[in-house]
Amino acid sequence: MALRIEKTFQVSQPIEKVWGLLSDLAKVASCVPGAQITEKIDVKTYKGSIRVKVGPSLTDYKGEVQILRLDPQNHEIEIQGKGQDVRGRGSASMTMTGKLVALNEGGTEVTSISEVNVVGILAQMGSRVITEVSNIMFDKFSQNFQDLLQQSADPPPVANATTVDTAVPSPRNHPPAPIEGGSIAWQAIKQMFRSWLRALKSLFLGQGA
Repeated sequence: MALRIEKTFQVSQPIEKVWGLLSDLAKVASCVPGAQITEKIDVKTYKGSIRVKVGPSLTDYKGEVQILRLDPQNHEIEIQGKGQDVRGRGSASMTMTGKLVALNEGGTEVTSISEVNVVGILAQMGSRVITEVSNIMFDKFSQNFQDLLQQSADPPPVANATTVDTAVPSPRNHPPAPIEGGSIAWQAIKQMFRSWLRALKSLFLGQGA
């Protein structure tokens, strides 16, 4: 099952600051719910995983993500990711192009175009549900992306004798919380149902006019 997903959001930070985060593959991956970079192969290639939980079942999709094209002058990046269910129940691949545009008021517009191909257990949900799930996931990603930008903008705390060590544990020993696949799919189905109700309401109101 192949899908094309295009999304845009805006942030208040200047374009060069946003580019510094977007071009850092490891940091971008940390914004994806359930995702984790596990190994750096070279400056443009990483191994990683995404954990998905549907009910009591927890599944790991492991694979590789690579920067195919990096254009600092035009603030564009092209990334390709491929993953395989460790239990052999399916696979997924994605090619994503990200582009930044400076806004007049000093902020930045972020646009991503993704070509997604899903095989196996994930494809059984159907294209409409997967599209809605992608919408919800992108909302979570964009919020995490903006939060990470804000964290880098905030001044570091001043060290003193009573400062507590709050260093982030190693991701290898503390994997990220999994994507709650069942919960997200249910949210997607509810959103689709509400959209259908709005469409029916508009249809009937139009007929009664």
